[in-house]
Amino acid sequence: MVGLSVIVVAVLLHGGAASATSDLTHHEVLDENGDFVLSWTSDDEQIELEARVRTRGWLGLGLSPNGAMPGSDIVIGWVKDGQAYLTDRYAEDKALPPVDESQDWELLSGYENETHTVLRFKRKLQTCDVRDRVINKDTLRVLWAWNEHDPDGDTGPGYHGHHRGVRSSVLLRNDMESDSLPAQVHTYDVTMANATIPAKRTTYWCKLLEGPTLQTKHHIFKVQPIITPGNEGMVHHMTVFKCHPNPNRTVAHQDHPGHECYTPNMPQDWSECYKGSLIGAWAVGTGDLSFPSHVGYPIGDDTDGGQVLLEVHYDNPLYKEGTTDNSGLKFLYTPELRQYDAGILVVTQSVDYSQIVPPYADDFRMDTFCNQECLTEFIDKVGERIHVFGNMPHAHLLGRKMKTSVIRDGVETVLSQDNNYDFNLQYVRMLDQEFIIQKGDTIMTECTYNSAHKNQAVYGGLGTDNEMCESILFYYPRMDMIFCDSSPHPQHILSFAGVEEINYSLDAPGWINSIPVLKPVSMSNMTYADVVESIVWDRSKAQRFSTHLREGPFISDCGFRGQSSLGMSHFRKESPLPRATVPAAAPEDVCSTSLGTVGPEMVTMLHLLSIIICSILYTL
Repeated sequence: MVGLSVIVVAVLLHGGAASATSDLTHHEVLDENGDFVLSWTSDDEQIELEARVRTRGWLGLGLSPNGAMPGSDIVIGWVKDGQAYLTDRYAEDKALPPVDESQDWELLSGYENETHTVLRFKRKLQTCDVRDRVINKDTLRVLWAWNEHDPDGDTGPGYHGHHRGVRSSVLLRNDMESDSLPAQVHTYDVTMANATIPAKRTTYWCKLLEGPTLQTKHHIFKVQPIITPGNEGMVHHMTVFKCHPNPNRTVAHQDHPGHECYTPNMPQDWSECYKGSLIGAWAVGTGDLSFPSHVGYPIGDDTDGGQVLLEVHYDNPLYKEGTTDNSGLKFLYTPELRQYDAGILVVTQSVDYSQIVPPYADDFRMDTFCNQECLTEFIDKVGERIHVFGNMPHAHLLGRKMKTSVIRDGVETVLSQDNNYDFNLQYVRMLDQEFIIQKGDTIMTECTYNSAHKNQAVYGGLGTDNEMCESILFYYPRMDMIFCDSSPHPQHILSFAGVEEINYSLDAPGWINSIPVLKPVSMSNMTYADVVESIVWDRSKAQRFSTHLREGPFISDCGFRGQSSLGMSHFRKESPLPRATVPAAAPEDVCSTSLGTVGPEMVTMLHLLSIIICSILYTL
């Protein structure tokens, strides 16, 4: 069943409301004013939630398949004359949701004070009621609402008015927090300095900063976002790279606002930092990132050049002018070294015109992978298998499903997946158990897009309106490799449109969109981009294109830190998309063992049928 979402809030409430209950381990703020707070905890079978809302009327939570009200699983509760009430409902359209015949939400407690209503309730993750949404590890769309008045006995809950909203969240999560902080804790802020956000949809802005002065190796154990108040809607994601040593690198003073990345204005030697190490990554929805107690990210070691490059992706859909920003990341680090050095590996589709998402497709699949040879050589160099402990999938506006898996001996094992992905929640998933990757394995990233509302193809690129398909793996011990990418061979891509030969070489790939066509002669005046733009798409052709891409050759590559002793040229290769069988382990059908499998109408029918059968047997 499609995953949904719950609305959550975690703030310190004023006006006499108590703080979040300590036995509830997760907290989120749902609305911009902090009026709706949700706290929760869960186990393998059920979830328990507590909603704290600034109202003395009713409050509601809804689990929606797509962020809209129709099709949502809704719970509405209130406190009146000291008595708490809770009703399980479902929404068929944009109207007062009727009461569900199967009341699966269980009220545990409730009270109100002068300003707030607080309700605590629980539910099974899988209720087997067809009107209830399954709560799983997918991104969930959560509706929230409240009214200033308790429901009327005759008409039920009144209209919520403007007290409503939707938020994406992950309810079943494995957030890591250290049991105790190291004895010596230092912090270092990597932030912009009054950078002016350009008045355009997408901007990548870069700033070079001096790192902390360290005489010995230290470990980063936690990363926190620093977002300039008021800019929360424009700061989409941030990355920080540890630059390798270069005594001649262009240095700007700390108050310098920086430069737009990937442009001639940015000093060329700043780009060298991309060949260093990715030490921090944050995106909308990530929150704080804590490493496991036996893992830390190294700084102050022999690969540390003393400088870091901060890159911030600004998303400015309203083209606002004059907005300044001081956002960035806070690093918590310690000289108390942990057992392992952490690494970050990106497995990605090449970010260029080789990624094509055609229009009119509601289920367009694309695959990318980290080739065996590259992965094996770097694992061999580090001298032991690597352990993945976290994963952040990343796509843009069309992304709907994301999956990261590992192929070993021809069998695929899923490492992480989200069947209800939301661009507005770039969440780092800490794995329940570390996943070991060894020599001979292949890492796969599978992305599924919905472009049914588009009438033109969307290409891979850095902009929000472009697309990406990547999986960011957090692992240990650290390898020199920092990314793996792959893409369908441009010759095979164009063969879908009748191209027979192009002027392309693995040794000199160049800009893919300008590759010239050689054959047939009738298309010899066209480039790669010309051919792709000439395709007339419909829904059927879009789905055939997805299959076509997976059946042809791919070009794979990988990149590494500048200090690596391994050469790079032999890693770029042409190969087919790796194939694997998926184990046929059928999951247990928890709904087949009880009458909960069927709706209440069916239960009544079965009961009547049993009476009829008994009556027949009695007369024999």
